[in-house]
Amino acid sequence: MVSLLKHATFRRLYAAHIIHLLGNEFTFIAVIGLLQDLSGSGLSFAMGTVFRMVPYVLTSMISGALVEKWDKRSVMITANLFRGILVSLYFWITDPHYLWMAFLILILVNVCSAFFQPAMQVVIVESVKMEQRLAANSLLQGTSSFLIIVGQGLAAVLVTLFSYRMNFLIDAGCYFFSLLLLIRLPKLTGRSRQEEVSLGKRLREGFRYIFKHGEIRRVLWLQMAERAAGAYYILLMYYLLQERNESLAVFGLMDIPLGIGGVLAGIIVGRWAGRLGREAVDKLLGVALVIEGVAILGLFQLKPFPLMVFSSFLLALASFSAVIITVTRMQQLASPDYLARLFSAREMLTMGTYSASCLVVGYTSEQFGSAAVAWMLALWAVGSGITWLTAVKPKKTKVSSAA
Repeated sequence: MVSLLKHATFRRLYAAHIIHLLGNEFTFIAVIGLLQDLSGSGLSFAMGTVFRMVPYVLTSMISGALVEKWDKRSVMITANLFRGILVSLYFWITDPHYLWMAFLILILVNVCSAFFQPAMQVVIVESVKMEQRLAANSLLQGTSSFLIIVGQGLAAVLVTLFSYRMNFLIDAGCYFFSLLLLIRLPKLTGRSRQEEVSLGKRLREGFRYIFKHGEIRRVLWLQMAERAAGAYYILLMYYLLQERNESLAVFGLMDIPLGIGGVLAGIIVGRWAGRLGREAVDKLLGVALVIEGVAILGLFQLKPFPLMVFSSFLLALASFSAVIITVTRMQQLASPDYLARLFSAREMLTMGTYSASCLVVGYTSEQFGSAAVAWMLALWAVGSGITWLTAVKPKKTKVSSAA
């Protein structure tokens, strides 16, 4: 992984990415505090997720096809400029009558994010060698998870000492700093062939490519199943803030074991997954989903706080391992001509699944409580993992017959 940081393009992209992710952790907990102040409803947490994800999903339908023919550096710079301006506006929303404005800002920020993600994936693939991509994805995910620990820990302290509103201004500053780093990236433009093709045709070609590629469809299905289980996070908000009446700081601190699990996932996958065969990695993905289901059940059924912390750690270890492996698998499977479209479709499908699941979880948690919903999510994750494992076909070996 150290050799990756010697690569000028990846090093600058890595630095810019982790800086704005650190700011995101400050804003995440602050938005929860804002929604709690303005509404106080468990459903508002789910609606916040919907307003964050649905625009992201819809924009992702076209963002990949557009990004393909644009300068990737300019796309990321513009996205961070707008995101920095938008998150700073949260600071001024203090009246419940302006709850709609908080949701509008969520929508616009995530429209920008829908352009940033496929652009970043293209830059990674074009600047990192094939044999180093698993290490690159592991480093990015591991660092992102470490920032959960740092960001949420600092955010919890700031929320306790000051107003959570200060976090919005810190995040805006992180976006602007990230923007300055991205300015030094080399230009990466789309291919001339793609520039001559209309947007509608590129969209049709992209979806046809996915439908015809069975292995890509399988990986996308697994990612969607994992993201459906990931709606447990909305349930955790409701469980801690509503049912247990814990403070916002406690919710922020619960992200620390989540971050530790993600860091270890980055280290373990980066070091060992590349040494395993394809069949072994496929089995690992199925086992990860089963572990997620068991950990979700433990998170909401085990009342002592230390056991909840351990369940959160185990859940993160399994979830982030699956994400790193599947993202790397898609980078390896995809043709460069369809890369941006494939990853925008991935964001659309996975985040669409997550958004719909969060809305269901937010509603049913208020109707039936966290315990019943936790069973539902756990059974889904375990069932999806077992389904994946049964679909893994062992590699056939040729047996030579004696003459």
